[in-house]
Amino acid sequence: MLTSSIGWILTVSGLITALGGLIALLNPQFQLRSTYGVENPASIAVFLMRHWGVLILAVGSLIIYSAYDPPVRVPVLIAAIAEKFAIGLLVFFGPVKRTNGMTVTAIVDGIFAILYVVYLAG
Repeated sequence: MLTSSIGWILTVSGLITALGGLIALLNPQFQLRSTYGVENPASIAVFLMRHWGVLILAVGSLIIYSAYDPPVRVPVLIAAIAEKFAIGLLVFFGPVKRTNGMTVTAIVDGIFAILYVVYLAG
């Protein structure tokens, strides 16, 4: 079942991922405030959020690309799984106080990562 649906799953999850990265790139102050609860970010936090946005936009774009190019799917999904589980581990077990935005991000990314693992295992 998952194999027949993987194209749209990758497209939708890639779009959601890429959109998060694009928001972080174009409006890092909003992303820092809404997701992480940072009201007055230092310039280095804004810089790092923009850089994070570029990386997440790239991961999302690769996920979308892999929906239409099966030969690249396995390495792309392995990288996406690592990235998505990493944010979950950092949010739930890291030293930073968790916000609602962080929790939602970690849960959604965790769901995507589980779907990718199930697909690759199937």
